[in-house]
Amino acid sequence: MGMAAGQARLLSITSRMSDNELRAQIINNQKMRLATQSSQVSEAYVTALNDAQLMFTNYDSENNATYQNLTFNALTAFNPYNNQYSLSNASGQILVSELDATNYQKANGDLNAFLESYGLKYTTTYFDNLNEYANTDGTIPYSTGTTDENGNLITANTGFTSDMLQQFYEGIEGSSLHPGYDTAIASQKYYDFTSAMSNFNEAYTAWSGTIANSMDNTLDELMVGGTKFKDLKGKIDTATDTATLSNILNDMQNFISTGGAYRQYATSSDENTKYFSQLISQLEAARTGKATYTNNDGYTALQFSGDSYNGTITFGSSVDGSTIAEEDRTWAIEKSTPWIWDDAEKTTGHYGTPTYKLYAYDDASETWVEKTGANINFSGNTINISYQYTDDDGASQTAKFEGIPNAFNGTSTNSYSIIETQPVDVESMKETALDVYESLEDAIYNVWDASNTQFSGKNENGGAGTLEYNNYIEAAKALINAAMPGRATPPITEAEYPNLFDTDFLLNHMTAADKNAFQPVLDVLILDNVMNTYGEPKYAWIDSSNVTDSYNENGDSKAQWYTNLWNRMGGGTKNNYQVLQDGLASSTEWIEFALESGLVTLEQVDASYNWNTVVYSSCSDITEQTDDKAVAIAEAEYNAAMNKIENKDKMYDLELKNIDTEHNSLETEYESIKTAIDKNIERTFKIYS
Repeated sequence: MGMAAGQARLLSITSRMSDNELRAQIINNQKMRLATQSSQVSEAYVTALNDAQLMFTNYDSENNATYQNLTFNALTAFNPYNNQYSLSNASGQILVSELDATNYQKANGDLNAFLESYGLKYTTTYFDNLNEYANTDGTIPYSTGTTDENGNLITANTGFTSDMLQQFYEGIEGSSLHPGYDTAIASQKYYDFTSAMSNFNEAYTAWSGTIANSMDNTLDELMVGGTKFKDLKGKIDTATDTATLSNILNDMQNFISTGGAYRQYATSSDENTKYFSQLISQLEAARTGKATYTNNDGYTALQFSGDSYNGTITFGSSVDGSTIAEEDRTWAIEKSTPWIWDDAEKTTGHYGTPTYKLYAYDDASETWVEKTGANINFSGNTINISYQYTDDDGASQTAKFEGIPNAFNGTSTNSYSIIETQPVDVESMKETALDVYESLEDAIYNVWDASNTQFSGKNENGGAGTLEYNNYIEAAKALINAAMPGRATPPITEAEYPNLFDTDFLLNHMTAADKNAFQPVLDVLILDNVMNTYGEPKYAWIDSSNVTDSYNENGDSKAQWYTNLWNRMGGGTKNNYQVLQDGLASSTEWIEFALESGLVTLEQVDASYNWNTVVYSSCSDITEQTDDKAVAIAEAEYNAAMNKIENKDKMYDLELKNIDTEHNSLETEYESIKTAIDKNIERTFKIYS
């Protein structure tokens, strides 16, 4: 190759090598920019990963958790299953919503008014339910706790409707007559009256006990014939023959007869007269075997039915004026109807002779059975009946009935009587004697006159009575004064003192002023009777904004929640709060900034309803949660950008590799040409040297 051509080629190679170096530098600069882009893409992705939102945890009745973005509203909203939180500022004031602040101001210091603004009302259905038991006039009865002779509970009437009773219980605002159950119980009037009643009851019981002991002692020492009463039972038990028992029964009749030792202590009354007559009849029947039934003594009556031609007389058809059912009667007599010529004969007589039949009621078949072996005849106007029968022991006995004057004279009279005669025996006589003995023991407290000086402990001569009696009198006076204070002359006599247990008795002796002063106590007494019968009222907080049943299941917890808030805001006496605007209350950014910067402090209510400071970062109900959607988008963008960067980087690497290969080839060619040129120059110098 000529020298000129070689040099031209070297210049060309040098130029291309310089161009390759420039291109390599440009590509390296582009690779550096790719590294910067990669860093920027990674930073965006990391930012998305680190961009977590504060979340607040809510719970349900089964302790299941759900999450929502943390805001002031979410943090402080009522939930019966959540912990109660709030925020306070640097001055220690609680932050509240605009609604809470408005409700607090409108309540004007009244907690109930504050709670009512959230739909809460403290009430009960107790008094409404009382209407189920109301009388026809709407008033409510109550059980006295006692039973009648048939075992049925005795009821009394409050005289008030359920609405009135509720007013008495809750109290009528501004009323001194009905200040409310709790207020009345705490009053001095109630304390004075109940204390006096308790003292009177204690004194009356002690005094009554002395009367009972005195009655027992007196009865034991009374003589029944030649025997003390306390020894009489043993004498009855040891008797073995009818003659001995007949004498004992006779002595007992005399003991309780008019003017006898027993009756000298009895009060004079129709009931006592009846009682003694019954005992004497029992003793007489057991002693003689004869029992007299008559319709004019008011105790055991007979019933006659029919006209002058037929009818039935039933023995023992009524007792004490109460008709006995037919199946409970024992004997009956039937008179047949005689044949009559014509109506005109009714005025002159009858044709034929009537016949009589005796019937006994059979319990097994529940029918009346004719006793065909009965002997029935008249002696004048008196009927005589005898009937043979076998008793429970298999012995043959004779029942006799006699004496029904004018029973079949065509009219019912008020003068007939019947005498039943049965054989006497030791066991029946002894049984009757013991029954009457026990009746006398049991009856002294009801039959004898408790005011008798021998029993009462009272000194009729003006001297001091027994301690128990004097305490009873003083306690009675104190009770009257507690019920009707300031009365110069007590309107109740000593004989009426036992009636002081009866509130109606006291009311009947009060003036209008007395009744007004006593009304709060009376309300309590009436309400106590009602509550003893139907149970006590159960009050609960009802959430009218979310009623789920008759007693709202969340009413109590909601009332406690807002009571806690009320107390933290100042308890109605001061304003220890700051209003948070609604916009900030619903902002997630604000609360996160406020908590992280220390602008506010988190507070929580404990089990004792006290507010305590809590570090928000350690609060289990506040958690951090990333935005999964934003992270997914950032990740997709990162991956796409990185793919582009990596592809470009690979392309740049390939271009650099090609440039490097070309550069090496050019360098080889350059060295080869340069060597050839150098050799040509050397030969030329040798030729011309």
